[in-house]
Amino acid sequence: MLKKWYHNAKTGKISSYLEYDNGETSFSKGELIAYDDYLTVGLLTAEKALEWAKEWGCCDKCKGSSKPNEIGNCFRCGNPVHFHEIIFVP
Repeated sequence: MLKKWYHNAKTGKISSYLEYDNGETSFSKGELIAYDDYLTVGLLTAEKALEWAKEWGCCDKCKGSSKPNEIGNCFRCGNPVHFHEIIFVP
């Protein structure tokens, strides 16, 4: 069993989940369905998740996580990238 972390760019939430040896996880299926591409999973530490959250924000047009370009816009569609307050949920 391995503890991993994720970031939800839509809400700013950083939390952990468990990954079991058989490939199953304790990750919330409801959160996965609700937030899909806003989620970045598989981060190995809370510190890595925090670093990620500071670099990757939320693109409402793409409906997902996006790293802003040099002028603060989504690298895919060119719309503004928003960052939400980071919330740690144990």
